[in-house]
Amino acid sequence: MVSPKCPICRQYVARLVYEFNGNGEHTVVEKISALHPSWSISQGMCERCLYLHEFDSVDSEHFAPDPGFGAGQSSALKSTLFRLRAKNEFALLPTPLRLNADPRFRGKGVTIAFIDSGFYPHPDLTKPKNRIKKIVDVSDDAFAQKYFNDHHVESWHGMMTSVAGVGNGHLSKGMYRGIACEADVVLIKVMDTKTRWINTRNITRGIRWAIDNAEKYNIRIISLSVADDEPATLNASPVDQAVEEAVKKGIVVVAAVGNNPAKPILPPASSPSAITVGGLDDQNEMWKNFRRMFHSTFGKTVDGYTKPELIAPAIWVAGPILPKDSQFEESEILFKLLNASQRSADRASGRFAVAKRIFSRYKKRFPKIPSTLVKSEGRRLDSSRLLTEGDYKRWAALRIKEMKYIAPCYKHVDGTSFAAPIVSSVIAQMLEANPLLTPAEVKQVLMETAEPLTNAPRERQGNGVLNPRAAVARALNKRHDTLEAGVHAVDGKLLFLYHNRVPRMVALAGSFNNWNVTECRMHESGNGWWSTLLPKPTPGVYQYKYVIDGAVWLEDPGNKQREPDGLGGWNSTIKI
Repeated sequence: MVSPKCPICRQYVARLVYEFNGNGEHTVVEKISALHPSWSISQGMCERCLYLHEFDSVDSEHFAPDPGFGAGQSSALKSTLFRLRAKNEFALLPTPLRLNADPRFRGKGVTIAFIDSGFYPHPDLTKPKNRIKKIVDVSDDAFAQKYFNDHHVESWHGMMTSVAGVGNGHLSKGMYRGIACEADVVLIKVMDTKTRWINTRNITRGIRWAIDNAEKYNIRIISLSVADDEPATLNASPVDQAVEEAVKKGIVVVAAVGNNPAKPILPPASSPSAITVGGLDDQNEMWKNFRRMFHSTFGKTVDGYTKPELIAPAIWVAGPILPKDSQFEESEILFKLLNASQRSADRASGRFAVAKRIFSRYKKRFPKIPSTLVKSEGRRLDSSRLLTEGDYKRWAALRIKEMKYIAPCYKHVDGTSFAAPIVSSVIAQMLEANPLLTPAEVKQVLMETAEPLTNAPRERQGNGVLNPRAAVARALNKRHDTLEAGVHAVDGKLLFLYHNRVPRMVALAGSFNNWNVTECRMHESGNGWWSTLLPKPTPGVYQYKYVIDGAVWLEDPGNKQREPDGLGGWNSTIKI
């Protein structure tokens, strides 16, 4: 995946926008043109710049509500240009967009072990590629794999937390993807199916299972959205002791702190070495002045450690609805009804055929329908008015709002149970950028790059709000903190470091990848440093060059070993 740079903010982004719709977006373009006279539409801009330059007042026609809605709906449509571009007033801003995550890193090659009540193999984890390396129930070894293919009461929470962190948005066409949408996962169920309880024994077993199988599945991160029953000292808590052991073995452990400020810090959040995550409420906006605290737990542990270390979004998070559940089907039908086209209106009868047909076909599948719609379908609501498309749509909109649906198959979820996987997904980015980071270094980088809230006390937020882009940039910079340009053997891999402030893009091509200029893009980490990590090839002598902006081929100035390339220049060489 090649990530372009936005000409406005100069950041790597997922994609650039070149076409703008409606008076609102065109007004933003005019505003940006005035601020950046050298910019033109042909250069494009990132979505984040489009929304961050949003204006306070807009053309009323641009935000005109759908005729099927009441007058009160217009204010909801005026919240963000994003909702208009998504053509869905209930849409939430995707997490990577809200947190300004670096799209060049999506957790590829990193495995996160999620420990939760239970799981379901959601399509956002299994399609088009199954990224679930293992799914296991440590509460009962008798449960076979097929148990997880059906939905159970304990399945939904772990499914939601794992997908919020690393789902690829398959059912939303990529909109509601997690930050580490290419990471692999191991799913560890710890709720006792018979008692419906999560106890100390099973949480401990789950953590130790991850430790014992870390090498087999390349587990680098454990994400915990569960808690023990009572606070305890480290010496008295098997859960916290297991966390400490995991960190000593090189595994980063992330734990949700809880959702009640009046409650004590419980294991595993109380572990000294865990990265404990509190909650942020950003009001579903990208502007920093909207940020405020979520009602998460905070304070000192029994041993005197202050928790949490940082905060991340714990509300306005997109979560998947459990497939096969009644809500899964209802959400799809409601949005279909809400978006029924008016072009097929039966003008002669005064009724709208499309909405009526959808409602009639699926009404038995709705768990809750107003009696007025059922009894009056196709007849007069009163002595003067026939049932119209607006009545169907109005009810659909109210039901969607009531159930917190944000799109077909997705709904709004909240709690620090989701803040922890978001932090875990950023750590997966960091470890993809620099696999050599230790758990202590990961924790230090996250804390040093966090952005403090000015409207909340330090004890509630720790070091502040998770800053994904800054954390990944710091992880990349650590590649060359103590190394010079050239090739270095690091932990069984080859690290190529190149320094050049001019290029917009650098690729590594050589005899080890058939001189392919697209297979190995190098990552820029600031100040002109470019780097990439490759698995060591089989023993032999290899030749390579750096390809600058897809056109200029240069030997490595940091490597004195070279051979003629047959074209009057040189190839750099390495001997394995």
